[in-house]
Amino acid sequence: MSIKKKIGMGVASAALGLSLVGGGTWAAFNDTATINNHFAAGTLDLEVGKNHPSHKLNFDLANMKPGDSVQRIFKLNNAGSIAIKEVLLNVTADNFIDGNDGALNGDNAAMMEYLSQFVIDFASVDGESTRWEPRNNVFSGEVTLADLVNGDMSKVLSDYHATDGTPRINLASLVTADDDYRGIPVTPVDSDAVFIEITFKNDLDRVGGDYSEFVQNKFQGDSVNFYFNLEATQWAGVEVDTNDPNGSVNNGIQGSADDTTTPTTQPQNPSTGTPAPVHEGNEVEDDNNKD
Repeated sequence: MSIKKKIGMGVASAALGLSLVGGGTWAAFNDTATINNHFAAGTLDLEVGKNHPSHKLNFDLANMKPGDSVQRIFKLNNAGSIAIKEVLLNVTADNFIDGNDGALNGDNAAMMEYLSQFVIDFASVDGESTRWEPRNNVFSGEVTLADLVNGDMSKVLSDYHATDGTPRINLASLVTADDDYRGIPVTPVDSDAVFIEITFKNDLDRVGGDYSEFVQNKFQGDSVNFYFNLEATQWAGVEVDTNDPNGSVNNGIQGSADDTTTPTTQPQNPSTGTPAPVHEGNEVEDDNNKD
């Protein structure tokens, strides 16, 4: 074999050797992992239902006379996936018709005078208990439709004031020893019944002396539309700690979140199975996993 051919084979062998070495460096073990995340907004859904199939919800106070009263009971149900903190009520009115001429009357003072003839007795809203739901009074004295339309909260017991500072009545009271039933949670299932009675005052005062006409005669034929406006509110947002094993937000109950504290569903220490201590800033520390 000539020297030229030997050199050529040597070069080829060297190139082949490099190729084999290079191929060896490309082969490696490999592993991958994916963290699956999911974000979905819950639903806040207040459902107003009848307390009994035969009961009516609305007040039709047509053709009433002094001394008449109408009662209604309705239930506040949570039809969503997020716990309801408060159900806030305010009352509005419009479309006042003066019975003297049967025409719309824009005189707000006249409408309020007519509304003041109707006494509202929230005989109760449901109290909260794991055994029964006693009915609790909302008012401390006589309250009229005019008072509610004007946002007068002076006779509404403080436990039933809206916590946002607005002149509204909270029908889902937060005053209870059973945190899981504060407001209207999704779990455990709960609903609050509201009992309302409206009475047309029976005022026996007369315009003049004995046998003169009654003062209330001026309201004959009057009519007005009034509305119970309800707003369901959510609890405060919460922080899910790094030691929470599920990374879930307890928005179905959330009965102890009040804008200053987080829910009582405290994560457990994975080493001991006992509730982990909560430190400032809501940081949960595992004693066996310190730096």
